[in-house]
Amino acid sequence: MVKRKLAIFISVALIPLVAAPTYAASSKVKIGIVYDVGGRGDKSYDDAAAIGVDAAKKKFGLSDFDVRELVTSGSDFDRENRIEFLVKAKYDLVIGIGPNFATAMTFMADKYPESQFAIVGSSDVESINVSSMAFSASESAFLAGVLAATNTKSRKVGFFGDTSNTFNDLALRNFRAGVKYVSAKVEVFPRNPSVTAEADVSAISGAGVDVLFDVWSRNGKVVNAISKLATNSGKRKKTIKLIGLRPDQYFLATKGAQKVLIGYVNQRYDNAVIDLFKAAVAGNTITEEVSVKNGVFGRNFNLSNRGIDLVATTANQASKGVLARAKAAILAKKIKVVK
Repeated sequence: MVKRKLAIFISVALIPLVAAPTYAASSKVKIGIVYDVGGRGDKSYDDAAAIGVDAAKKKFGLSDFDVRELVTSGSDFDRENRIEFLVKAKYDLVIGIGPNFATAMTFMADKYPESQFAIVGSSDVESINVSSMAFSASESAFLAGVLAATNTKSRKVGFFGDTSNTFNDLALRNFRAGVKYVSAKVEVFPRNPSVTAEADVSAISGAGVDVLFDVWSRNGKVVNAISKLATNSGKRKKTIKLIGLRPDQYFLATKGAQKVLIGYVNQRYDNAVIDLFKAAVAGNTITEEVSVKNGVFGRNFNLSNRGIDLVATTANQASKGVLARAKAAILAKKIKVVK
């Protein structure tokens, strides 16, 4: 009798252990990704996000049946159609890659308030059912200022902004602060380039600028103009070293860019995607404060959560040490950037 009771107890105790894998397998989520124009292989937003997609699928045991990847042709109408297709196909989370999805995502989030969406690389979507995965323009611009000031010989550095970016003025203020952190004697020459940008490069070169932080990402004409300076200046070679922005600036992968690049701001789209997958698998959404004033929620990425970094490539060795100390000071909150 005692043996029989013991056998029943053991068999009952083992039931949860046997049932658990079946429950986990049946609770997988369906996640849809809509890449920007080009898709995988674009050397920009899509490639950066795809690294996260591949890592997340492996980490959370998701297959191609659980994750659907689409690519937009570029219009807001097409973006809306592809997002809507995934919503109607009952995907639990639909992610748009890159800031160009802001308009379409705003429209679809309002149309389908019961669905959950996310956008990587934007803080312009004001909806509680959209997780906006944004990247700090403040810390990255400050660090770019540090790198610029420690690599200039002329004590003149440039800033190319983009007036279409909400945080353009904020980035310039923090870039100036980063420069001042290194030396008050270094002068900043800011410009907001036109569509061509060659005239702007010529202007700052004429003013003596020898290091440029460029957040203008519309095309590669800034890099082309900088690359031509040395070859077109005869005996009086005028070179400008470049600090760029990834993954926005796809042209940083070209040979011309590699010759002048001394560092770049790295926005970790892969980490943002992994965080979104992690939350979805757990049945959660990411709704931290991004901009309460504007009603934007999701996650703001910075140094502390591995969302952004300033990568020094061919910068001088002394500047790398100063940059490392500046990063540590920001993390220790000894440096307060303008937000």
